[in-house]
Amino acid sequence: NEELIAEMGFESAEAMFSIFLPNTYEVYANISPEALVRRMKRESDRFWSSEERQQALARAELTSYEAMTLASIVHEETTVRDEMARIAGVYINRLRRGMPLQADPTVKYAVGDPTLKRILYRHLEVDSPYNTYLYAGLPPTPIAMPDMAAIEAVLCYEEHDYYYFCARAEMDGRHNFARTHREHERNAAAYHRALTRLRIR
Repeated sequence: NEELIAEMGFESAEAMFSIFLPNTYEVYANISPEALVRRMKRESDRFWSSEERQQALARAELTSYEAMTLASIVHEETTVRDEMARIAGVYINRLRRGMPLQADPTVKYAVGDPTLKRILYRHLEVDSPYNTYLYAGLPPTPIAMPDMAAIEAVLCYEEHDYYYFCARAEMDGRHNFARTHREHERNAAAYHRALTRLRIR
């Protein structure tokens, strides 16, 4: 519904997806889709209007929309909650330096295949505004519905001097973090050897 999308202040349905916060809501069974969207917008506005979250956004130098977009990437990067704030910090460091995010989940989104196990060079060349290897800054919209842990990780991002991270060769869901590209290349090489050993293509 393009009129409803415009009423909510967005340019696309994908952008409007940012108003949906994972939570439990009580509604009547006969609520219309339009009324539900308006309810979600009110819930989103209420969530972001708190003084604490406004201060967190100012610290991160992000709007609420940008925070949701970044949280969607963090959400797709890891399920390890104690790493989320560190990963968010890596991306904020890169944004502040004008470095491309080079976030693999955005490439999967650009390619249209969330099941990709291994990002190849041909995937990195897909010309899409969601390909953060080709285009600097955040993608134009969220790429998923982030959970509250990912949202809070962005708002409470860890301050550090890491600019890179890579999945560990142990394949345990955790990551190695690096300050320099040379250090990151060593971590990435170890991870790719593990993928090859496990015949993940």
